[in-house]
Amino acid sequence: MENENRLPPPVWAGFDVAKKTFDAALYLPVDPGQQPREIKDLPKKSFSRTPEGVREFHHWSFQVREKAGIEGGSLRIVMEATGRYSSELTGWLNNEISFTKPAIENPKTVNAFINSLKIRNKTDPIDAGALARYGAERMPEAFEKLPEDYQYLREIVRQRIAIKDQLTAARLRMNEMSSFKKLAKIQQSVIDSLEKAVEKLELEIKSCVNNSEELKKSMEKAITIPGVALITAATVLGECGPLYHYKSRQLGSYSGLAPQIKQSGTSVRGCHISKFGPGNLRRVLYMASLVAMENNPRMKSLYTRLISNGKKPLQARCAVMHKLLILIRAVVVNGMEYNENYSQNPVLNS
Repeated sequence: MENENRLPPPVWAGFDVAKKTFDAALYLPVDPGQQPREIKDLPKKSFSRTPEGVREFHHWSFQVREKAGIEGGSLRIVMEATGRYSSELTGWLNNEISFTKPAIENPKTVNAFINSLKIRNKTDPIDAGALARYGAERMPEAFEKLPEDYQYLREIVRQRIAIKDQLTAARLRMNEMSSFKKLAKIQQSVIDSLEKAVEKLELEIKSCVNNSEELKKSMEKAITIPGVALITAATVLGECGPLYHYKSRQLGSYSGLAPQIKQSGTSVRGCHISKFGPGNLRRVLYMASLVAMENNPRMKSLYTRLISNGKKPLQARCAVMHKLLILIRAVVVNGMEYNENYSQNPVLNS
């Protein structure tokens, strides 16, 4: 009776997403004990990356499933994170065929899986087939879209980082051409323009935060932590989204700051951060940790204690970065300002 009520496994579609198109492949369920399906034999087709292309995919996938005699069950979709292309496509999928519950996965995770299959050739259709098999075997969770105010904040923060990188490069280039007055004058105008762009983006960050009650309250609590200022808090909120969606351990894992132990026999022993998740988040927390260790006795004490216990400076600094991130979550989620006696407060350590 239990087996009769059990839902059949879903058909998984893998999408290899490009700017104008997406390649789709379908992985039909296999019976228990049956060998996995060959990637090269999976049904595949290319579609335009438009709402019309999504509707065409829906019609095609229905025909394939009907021809295969699959009745009932569901259709799920998985793709790699490709910035605007994957998120935009996911939005169309949710509008046109919402029951597919699209999943957007970290490219590092997907690539590790594809490499394990030892596929000789690499093409867009083959990648789509490998993604479809990844979905069938890993069953990834559906992607949850960030609220619009968080999405906009993320884009502003990322644009600021991109412009700041250009500004750093422009200043270095200026040092190389100091003996050429005409070139130096042109380069200085480039630097001035980039500096103004950074200022405008920082004003836009403040405006975005002030126009959202939730972001404003979160920001007010986060910046009470010594070492955490506007840009750090904005980056954490933009890259992570609403912090109440995470438990402390989940946030550490998402940030890539969670320790990753490597051990093999007696010769290979090590512990490093996983570096999964947004690099921008770790980058801004690194800079914040430098300020925190100068202005926050608790952070300085943590760093000193870890060094005295034999940790390397970078390992100790990563621990400070992780602690700062968890503290930001704690004050935001609990609606409390930072108190340097947080170690005695179980709420801020939850």
